[in-house]
Amino acid sequence: MEQLSSCITDRMIEFNIISSDEREYYCYSVQVLVERTIGIMLILMSAMIFHSLLDVSAFLCVFVLIRRNTDGFHCKTSIGCFCVSTIMALSTIPVAGFIMGNSLASILIAIMSMAVICIIATFNNPDMSFTSCELNHLKARSRVTTLIVGIAITTALIVFPNNIIVSFMALGLIYNALSLLIAILKERRNEL
Repeated sequence: MEQLSSCITDRMIEFNIISSDEREYYCYSVQVLVERTIGIMLILMSAMIFHSLLDVSAFLCVFVLIRRNTDGFHCKTSIGCFCVSTIMALSTIPVAGFIMGNSLASILIAIMSMAVICIIATFNNPDMSFTSCELNHLKARSRVTTLIVGIAITTALIVFPNNIIVSFMALGLIYNALSLLIAILKERRNEL
């Protein structure tokens, strides 16, 4: 991936799209973009094999929408990230059945997940080192996004308790809360 992103970045410099002093920044950005694109494509292809493309797509939409503001658990390597992301996305297929079969429990778990995300809001990953202004802005966006999406999903769980798409969307909310909790536990463990 590094060679591919380096080659793309060099071409951008060659065509005067970016300046050479921005090379490192763009090289990293292109690498992240390529890795995420490949990861999402492989997750969606795997979902097609399990005949759950629409379902997993609904999960990814909610998960990514909230995750872009909350951050959360990160793996140390890109291959680790890919493996965890794929396993997480595909684990929604059997877990969604539980949510459909337990409407009261799923509503309560969705509400608790909303509360967790709204309380924590954003995990300040040490690698990112947000300024306090940036962190406050992300926390506000995280809370607003989570409340809007969470209330819509919780309402849908009440109105459509046996809808598989709604169950997958609820998992996007629940998995975000779990990712935040795991990130905090990992950080606390590292502090000890």
